[in-house]
Amino acid sequence: MRKFKFENDEKLVCILINRQGRVCYSNISKDAVGKWLEDFRIIDYLPIDDTVSFNVGYCTITADKIVLNEEKYYLILIQSHGYIYRYAYRDSVTGLYNRNFWEHLISGVLQYPMPPKFTLIVIDIDNLKSINDNKGHLTGDKAIRIVGQAIRESIRKRDLGVRYGGDEFFILLANTKKIVADKVINRIRENISKKEKKENINIEISAGAACYDCVYDMGDIIKMADRNLYKEKQMKKTKEKQNSDKLKHLLMEIEKLRDELNKKVSKESQGINNEETLKVSEKLDELITKYLKDEKQC
Repeated sequence: MRKFKFENDEKLVCILINRQGRVCYSNISKDAVGKWLEDFRIIDYLPIDDTVSFNVGYCTITADKIVLNEEKYYLILIQSHGYIYRYAYRDSVTGLYNRNFWEHLISGVLQYPMPPKFTLIVIDIDNLKSINDNKGHLTGDKAIRIVGQAIRESIRKRDLGVRYGGDEFFILLANTKKIVADKVINRIRENISKKEKKENINIEISAGAACYDCVYDMGDIIKMADRNLYKEKQMKKTKEKQNSDKLKHLLMEIEKLRDELNKKVSKESQGINNEETLKVSEKLDELITKYLKDEKQC
């Protein structure tokens, strides 16, 4: 380990942290420091003894142990190669990682320590087109933002949330079993439900999950998660059709009873059987109530 006299160099991003990971100095804003450290997982690459240098996407990162006033620190220097950082790895709408980050991750450009086991969740918004068509694209962006926020609030810091594009999201859960992934999906749905009520937007999502092991590569995992997502979509369509058929049948029963009641009431000249008419009317009320209840549940 060497002693170091720290000097500001505006050509580099300079970050000084102590052994506990607290930022003691930087030549960029506090928010920007947090994004650099988080996006590039720099803390995971801090050296034990010697200097560590590696490339991540469009940047070269060097981390070194130094001594200042007899205290030990880590000096992190980041050299950007002519690329605007804020557009590199973050999605501006949701704050999640973007497709660029994902592509660099799975191609190895991004030196991120992948866990030996993980679960991939794929999510998309079922009714985004309907929201855009009926309420406008600003509301559609709000729906995307809500889903992104729900994902961020439902996963751990070591997990990854990615807006892959449009209405599709990827979540990488480290060292997680399928049953835990299902709980995360339910948590995301609950968070979306709370947020959509405040914003008066109906947001419907589908999700599929797949667990990684040594047999599969990332492409296979994505395909498996996609298949599970579309299975859920198909189940929803089947249920919607069944509910629609059920409502149609119920509506036919209501119309039939309504016609029967009208005929009885119209036979005034022949005398009305009040008790019989009342029974038909009560049955009609029951069917209408049931119809309205089932329609609301659908």
